Amino acid sequence: MNTPNKKFKSMSIDNLLTKTDNKFMLSNAVAGRARQILSGSLPYVNDFDPTNPIVTALKEISRNKIGIKVLKGSALVKAQEQEKEDVAEAKKAKKDSFSRGTSILDALAKGSKQKLKKK
Repeated sequence: MNTPNKKFKSMSIDNLLTKTDNKFMLSNAVAGRARQILSGSLPYVNDFDPTNPIVTALKEISRNKIGIKVLKGSALVKAQEQEKEDVAEAKKAKKDSFSRGTSILDALAKGSKQKLKKK
């Protein structure tokens, strides 16, 4: 049997389950973060896989780049409203970038270059 690569050893299910209360919360957190990445959110890890946002989300959680917490009451409502706004903005940005023929990452890179030129 092959020994696991050191890079993936930190992504073992046992290690990931220490980050949350149960496997269902972990799977919901990974799915939510993967949706954010698909919507245009930039990954918090350098060695991300652009074709697989689930693996990227797992890497972020295993390296403590993002945390998992349960929201209740008004904090939950506020987070849901913010997520709806973020999704709407991402869809608009995606639609705008497709009409110009550029990707979201290109648009972000161009925006940061323009800010540097202004300074």
